[in-house]
Amino acid sequence: MKEAYVVRILKSEIRNFKNVKYGEAKYMNYGCAQKYGEIQKNDIVGIYGQNGSGKTALIEALDVLKYILLGNEVPYEEYAGIISEQDHACLTTLFLVEKENAKYKVKYEVTLRPNKKDEKIELIDEALTYWTRGASWKSERDIFFKNPYYDSDDIFANTDLSIQSRHIEYFKNIKFLNSMSILAAVSAQGHNSVLFNSKAITALKKQGTEEDWKDTEYVTFFDILNGLYYFANTGFHIIKVSQLGDINKNRLIPFNMHYETETAIIQGCIPLFTHGQGEIPLAIYDLFVSAIKAINIAIKSIIPDLQIELENKMEIEKEDGKKYVQVEVYSRRGGKKFLTRYESEGIKRMISLLSYLVSVYNHPSVCLVVDELDSGIFEYLLGELLGILQKEMKGQLIFTSHNLRALEKLDYKNIICSTTNPNNRYITLVGVGANNNNRDFYIRSITIGGQKETLYDDEELDSIGYAFRKAGNPGKETVKLHFSEDILKKIKEEKENANA
Repeated sequence: MKEAYVVRILKSEIRNFKNVKYGEAKYMNYGCAQKYGEIQKNDIVGIYGQNGSGKTALIEALDVLKYILLGNEVPYEEYAGIISEQDHACLTTLFLVEKENAKYKVKYEVTLRPNKKDEKIELIDEALTYWTRGASWKSERDIFFKNPYYDSDDIFANTDLSIQSRHIEYFKNIKFLNSMSILAAVSAQGHNSVLFNSKAITALKKQGTEEDWKDTEYVTFFDILNGLYYFANTGFHIIKVSQLGDINKNRLIPFNMHYETETAIIQGCIPLFTHGQGEIPLAIYDLFVSAIKAINIAIKSIIPDLQIELENKMEIEKEDGKKYVQVEVYSRRGGKKFLTRYESEGIKRMISLLSYLVSVYNHPSVCLVVDELDSGIFEYLLGELLGILQKEMKGQLIFTSHNLRALEKLDYKNIICSTTNPNNRYITLVGVGANNNNRDFYIRSITIGGQKETLYDDEELDSIGYAFRKAGNPGKETVKLHFSEDILKKIKEEKENANA
């Protein structure tokens, strides 16, 4: 069932995560939300910088955040290698949460560490601070909880299982916060959040008597937890660079689907295999067909004379009793029909992204995060797409890119630059004039500086040729030898004899 929440990410802070010692990224409506409590600007941000300067780290931090808000454990194999055991990673996110006439500013902080023995990522402590909106931001509340069960296997140990707060009196009517032992043990066992999980949300809903819903503190706390949990399940979409591998290998097209009706939202990634049939759950097959129709409307304006078709092969039932429809994906162009696996990587990339791009264009509740948005997409088309989204998009788009065409279509305020300084990874450009070409200004900032941090380390560029030559002859050095005339004559005679 659809709920009336709109959530915006206002700011991300990262500590000790991958190659980022510290980084702070403020998104487009940070200032508006702080001052006016409103979303006033079209929320599109591109992250640019040299390779290895923290662009993907920010995307991965947002991906970790999504796992946590969903109440899921953070995948160990994917993220253990970029979280230090000694210097625990800390992620801090500032949100604006709206529901009807109520508005909340919410800061969520989580500390993570890898457990190599159990091969799990542990959420060792969490903090939630929030404010309600009247004429200004007021009524600050905060809670902090350190889960003791990550450091003890004894669930009967004499450990502190109470939340900490400067405003503890306001939480006395929220029952699960006053009896955290079971929830803390279950969360430690499942390696998920004590706040953002189905058990905590269910506990709040079950508690909700008529009297509770008259309690402003109870309603506020429920709206914040439920709003962020709902956002993660329905509107927070992250497309990582790993999807490019599937497309480039021509294994499958990851069809990222977001489709809304009056009563429901269908979202997720459905793999459409290019060799063999893809499987669509029967329960959403009709909605999936409708989503394809919506994509075909949009794709006409991007790739002329192209339409996507599904061919229903058969219906199957699996061992768990769930039914699926097997389909093959075809392209129709110029009156010809052929399997979509024969399309270019760029077209398959656009097909993969379009449903999400349509959703972020139309729905203020959607936040789309894309790593390497420009990959495989013609740079002129990329610029035109971003120009249209900047002017008319209702949702929030955060992306990384290497193609500088976007700098000519977006305002410099829509650009975050990653830097060479691991202690200050993200900055915005300063000193940009009204008549400056943002692309030229960015390149000039790379070459001659002028920003708060260095954007590109070019100290070694002059030695590229030497390094390439050296790499082609590893371990070899040029040695000058001096011979007498007799020896040189003998060498010459031996060479002549060998040639004969």
